[in-house]
Amino acid sequence: MRSIKITVIVFLTVCTFLFLMSACGKEQAKPNGKKGEVSSQLNPVLSIQQRNDGIDVLAVLENHSNHTVTLSFNSSKMFDVAITDSSNKEVFRHSKGVNYEKKQEDVHIKAGASHIWKTKWKLSAANKKAGIYRVNATFLPDEISPGSLRTESLSVEEVLTLHGGSEETKNNSFRNIHFSGKDGTYKVSGEARVFEGSFVYSVSDGHNIFIEKNEQIVEGGPDWAPFSFEVHIRTEDLPINGTLMLELFYYSPKNGEKSDTLAVPLQSFK
Repeated sequence: MRSIKITVIVFLTVCTFLFLMSACGKEQAKPNGKKGEVSSQLNPVLSIQQRNDGIDVLAVLENHSNHTVTLSFNSSKMFDVAITDSSNKEVFRHSKGVNYEKKQEDVHIKAGASHIWKTKWKLSAANKKAGIYRVNATFLPDEISPGSLRTESLSVEEVLTLHGGSEETKNNSFRNIHFSGKDGTYKVSGEARVFEGSFVYSVSDGHNIFIEKNEQIVEGGPDWAPFSFEVHIRTEDLPINGTLMLELFYYSPKNGEKSDTLAVPLQSFK
């Protein structure tokens, strides 16, 4: 009889423990957000297209949820796009000089659909300055239903690589640039006139800087002096799809910022 009682007690103890664990698991499975709040239902996307008359930028919001999402705006300024060069200097902003109207407007994006906003960086082929640029798009709704602004990522950034126009082979500090080589090994030569004969060269693909080194020439400005160097990048570091860009520049003795940057595409990979 005593052993039966012990067995019953053990059985009840195990059942109680399993019940508490199950309840605890259910409690932990509850969403952290408030009731009716949906997380990450919108996916921001950038599409960048190079044209003869400039750069077309399509800023897109994709609805990945299974219901319609409504974005409410209190102004006709629904989005903005900014483009910066490798020195973080802003070269284009969609909203610059635009007078926006104060008005209430809703945008409805159905389940599985998307909404597109467009802008253009007007740039003639001759005025294209070679380099790697960053394009950032930000969407500016005041409310999202269902859900919350706090649960959404409403900005996106992509890299834009520009090859220069026909005249983009020199600037005030660098000229007569020549290079040869492929697949991670390159020889670069040219002429420079820079303060105290010192400048910097870097190689990147827009995401990673593989090399940044100081180079010293025999004479400082205002005289031109020749330079040459070799670039070596490991095969495993080469981009699968992208462009290796060489940048020549110097750091200003006045403010320490990159100055007179000249960008040259070394090789494109596709």
